[in-house]
Amino acid sequence: MNIKCVVFDYGSVLAWPPSLENCRRVAATAGIPQSVLLERYFQERTAYDRDTVNDIEYWRNITKGYPASRDVSLLRTLADLDVEIWSDPNESTVHWLPALKTEGLILVLLSNMPESFSSVLERRDRWLDIFDHRIFSGRVRLAKPEPAIYELLMNTINTEKHKCSPENVLFLDDLPANIEAAQEFGINAALYNVFDGGLTAIAERYGLPDPMEKQPSAERLNDHTCAPHRQDKF
Repeated sequence: MNIKCVVFDYGSVLAWPPSLENCRRVAATAGIPQSVLLERYFQERTAYDRDTVNDIEYWRNITKGYPASRDVSLLRTLADLDVEIWSDPNESTVHWLPALKTEGLILVLLSNMPESFSSVLERRDRWLDIFDHRIFSGRVRLAKPEPAIYELLMNTINTEKHKCSPENVLFLDDLPANIEAAQEFGINAALYNVFDGGLTAIAERYGLPDPMEKQPSAERLNDHTCAPHRQDKF
């Protein structure tokens, strides 16, 4: 199979989702019960990822009915903390990127992520510079699994410098709905998340360099309360 481009999701693929300790930290900072955070975080996330609401509005929705919702300074702190708790790189995928680049593959980051979030990551995490293209939902006002974002992906890849058909693309994401939507567009897509692993098998299946996949600690593997692909709620 002639893969010319590898596309990565961010959360649970390139980075670990928040730990339970960090979930508790966010809830304590917000002054809300952890159960309320668990119920509202992803429930409100789609609008935030598309930049339909800004970071302050997002956290105001999460803390609605509690004093934090009226404290703009605290809401800003929560927005900053939100970026921090999603900032633990997954060694297996991040360390694989240079090997793919050396092979001449086009690298793309395709993530549902608000502009206020992605802009911080781009300024701070210079390892993101290895990507030829970075597509964030808040920047383009489209989100996975909408078909339009996969059309945008292909249009973005196909420049004067890079030419790829869907069958030349491999997409890694942790959510089945996003994988299915990519496959309907003709893109090769593999379900991957930091907890279940399987990166080595994916590389072998598509004839890609060995990722030298690292085995996380048992403690981290069992800490998936806040992982979006493990449950419908945060």
